[in-house]
Amino acid sequence: MRKNEIDITTFDTLPFGGVGHSGMGAYHGKYSFNTFTHKKSCLVKDFNPIAEKLATSRYPPYSEKKINFLGTMMKKRKGVSLKYVPYILMFVLGIAVACGVSAIVKASGDSDIDATN
Repeated sequence: MRKNEIDITTFDTLPFGGVGHSGMGAYHGKYSFNTFTHKKSCLVKDFNPIAEKLATSRYPPYSEKKINFLGTMMKKRKGVSLKYVPYILMFVLGIAVACGVSAIVKASGDSDIDATN
């Protein structure tokens, strides 16, 4: 029995201990680290350089420039007005139809000239 205890204590990677009279816990190697540490969550940010530059204004020390920038970014803005979208679409459609008709007229006009010669 004594030999077994010596063998276990010489390997620091084996868990050692137990419940009650056999020990108080696992206190060797990785198990010791896990026993005496508390697991916490960790956020890993992976911003691109432009986003990281913009995000630096969130962290102290807060200068007047950072406070103004944050105020500008948090300001409530009006969205894009969709009031004129139908007019713009009709204008683009009108130009497309005019170009199409012009191409058809040119194509039919060229074939008439070739037929008469």
